[in-house]
Amino acid sequence: MCRVTSSTYDLPAAVANVPLAQERFFGTIATLTDAEIREPSVLPGWSRAHVIAHVSRQGAAMVRLVDGALTHRSVEAYPGGPAVRDAEIETGAQSDVNDLMDEVSESNREVVYAFARMTAPTWGRQVLFPTGAYPASRCAWARWREVEIHHVDLGLDVYTIESWPEEFVGTHLPHELAKLPARLAPGVAVQVGESRFGTGEIVASLEGPDSALLAWLLGRVGLAAPALEIKGTPPELPPWS
Repeated sequence: MCRVTSSTYDLPAAVANVPLAQERFFGTIATLTDAEIREPSVLPGWSRAHVIAHVSRQGAAMVRLVDGALTHRSVEAYPGGPAVRDAEIETGAQSDVNDLMDEVSESNREVVYAFARMTAPTWGRQVLFPTGAYPASRCAWARWREVEIHHVDLGLDVYTIESWPEEFVGTHLPHELAKLPARLAPGVAVQVGESRFGTGEIVASLEGPDSALLAWLLGRVGLAAPALEIKGTPPELPPWS
């Protein structure tokens, strides 16, 4: 059952979990054939190859930001903006399976090396994410969640929302619940577990495993629904970011 607790961000936990999450992701994709990566993922319009290409490039983006923090340079996570990023993902998704595996492996190594170079002062330096300026420590948080979330987006039985580590769910669920009121329309409230979010009439209640509640908050409604007891009509949340 969902319990709303502190959403305090634990940097050491994120740094420690990133290589573990990356290893699990790579272990899964390394078993796929070229035909299997062309199959649809959970994400509309994206094949598994698109998801894999995105995870690789998100890792490269985090490395750029960390390098910027280390050298006191202001850099973009994705030079050229969203259009260039999307075009690079599309190009990457056309690569053959071996090239994609090599890209992910290299990206994973570079992330671990970049994070290992950071210190308490450099983690505190500001870097520019597409959504705004944040401490560089957000890079570790972002990499952890991106790898875990997109792992289930592959749509494979070997790694589902039930496979998410307890520490990942326990860290990210409170964080996403804290953001929920701002994502609801005015006058709309939902009951999640024992807690109410939003103002006005409760239009829906959701009960279920914390992993399923987190998946719903992250916009993975199709993955979450089978494990949830839903009463009423849950609101359609704006895109997760």
